[in-house]
Amino acid sequence: MRTVSVSNNSSPRTTAGPAPLIYRKNTVLAKFGISETTLRRWMSSERFPRPRQLGPRAVGWVAAEVDSWLEERPVAASTSSHTDD
Repeated sequence: MRTVSVSNNSSPRTTAGPAPLIYRKNTVLAKFGISETTLRRWMSSERFPRPRQLGPRAVGWVAAEVDSWLEERPVAASTSSHTDD
């Protein structure tokens, strides 16, 4: 979030909040236990967040966007047939 403060004798000043946490590719792959091929498939067909350009040869994913995407995924049904007596 950005805030703008203005005083009578100065120009508007913009201050940025803390930078968002960024997941690099290896972190995303490890977090989900997936391959690069699966990550590319998710990005093209499952609305997985797009990476952000961090530099000329570096990309990363905003952690909050990845975590939000995960929260929207359906929970797998339990396959256990164990019952409590």
